[in-house]
Amino acid sequence: AVGLLLLFFLRRYFPNRRIFFVFAAVILAAAAFSFFSTEPPPRPAISPEERSHIIAQQQIIATWYADYQRLIERLDHTWQQYHRVLSDFSEDIIDIETTHERLIAVEAMAADGEAQIKRLAPPDALDEANHDLVAAILKKTQTYAEAQHQTIRLTALAADPERQTSTQQEEQSRQLRER
Repeated sequence: AVGLLLLFFLRRYFPNRRIFFVFAAVILAAAAFSFFSTEPPPRPAISPEERSHIIAQQQIIATWYADYQRLIERLDHTWQQYHRVLSDFSEDIIDIETTHERLIAVEAMAADGEAQIKRLAPPDALDEANHDLVAAILKKTQTYAEAQHQTIRLTALAADPERQTSTQQEEQSRQLRER
């Protein structure tokens, strides 16, 4: 693109169009030659021992990841339940007492999910580099699960009928959404 713009501006400075087109053709041919003549560097050969090590690491990760994926799906299910309770309350399908009871149940689910994620550890058979990557993923997931649990806990506390500052459902719903 830069070459085309350069050619466009250089066209104005060439006195003869024929000289310009010859110059442009030479530049384009040189660019095409340099682009197509370079080869990517060859990949280094992998020894059979390295290949078997990589395959073993992949199998270890695959087994661990199946458990991890179930926990992630559980976190997602907990969020869905949380938002369903808030949605039902905001649509006036359930009252504040029912909302509070359901949020307490969802908070228990979140606490259990957080505890399970804290118990999940990187596989011991992983080499150091892969172990560090899995540990970093777990740390972020644990932080996420803690934040989820804290959010649901605070919303359940705010939904306590004895703590309500208003008796109007719309105002109560707004207060819960702000948590």
